[in-house]
Amino acid sequence: MKLRAKFKKDGDLKYISHLDLMRTIERAMRRAQIKFSLSKGFNPHPLISFGPALSMGATTHGDYFDVVIDDEIEPQKFKDDLNMALPDGLEIIDCYIVDDKDLLSNKVKEAEYIVDVYLVDDKVDFAAEIKRFLGRSEILVEKETKSGSKIIDLKSYILDLKILDVQGNKISLYTKLKISEGSPGPVYVVKALDDFLGHVFDMKRILVDRRNLILN
Repeated sequence: MKLRAKFKKDGDLKYISHLDLMRTIERAMRRAQIKFSLSKGFNPHPLISFGPALSMGATTHGDYFDVVIDDEIEPQKFKDDLNMALPDGLEIIDCYIVDDKDLLSNKVKEAEYIVDVYLVDDKVDFAAEIKRFLGRSEILVEKETKSGSKIIDLKSYILDLKILDVQGNKISLYTKLKISEGSPGPVYVVKALDDFLGHVFDMKRILVDRRNLILN
């Protein structure tokens, strides 16, 4: 059977890599004595797949992974047993059965983020400037890829961008982005907005929380 689990990751675990996250969940399943399926071949590995990787230092309150289980197990029991074995900062918040042909990679289409940034110049009408920023015909940024850097248009990825809160010199932004292979993350949006505003953010102090991956 195949299970889809929704999880959150925060606290000190925000600093672990995507590979370490996979290993942590695998070890927790072994401690919980959950019999997961392994791939065939010389180097068998758990049949587990994740949504888009988070950048180092980012938290999430709505990411997913799929795992193939050898034995029948109720999703609630899988959730409870695995949570007992997971370290602080990592928690399964939902779990349900999906069809074997239901691929997580085909389901993830959008993501919602909250990004906290710190101001070095607060003399900005952010509501008006964000409206002007989004009103441009294109928002070009340089993105590093496996084949080198290339220019992409952020305009086609940004579904929403707005201010949530301002406290002192900290501003909380909400953004919803399209997700696809190689799509830019929220830091690119913040960097492009900062360039547009004339560098009002401390780009060394950015806190990213992926609130939710949206599945179709």
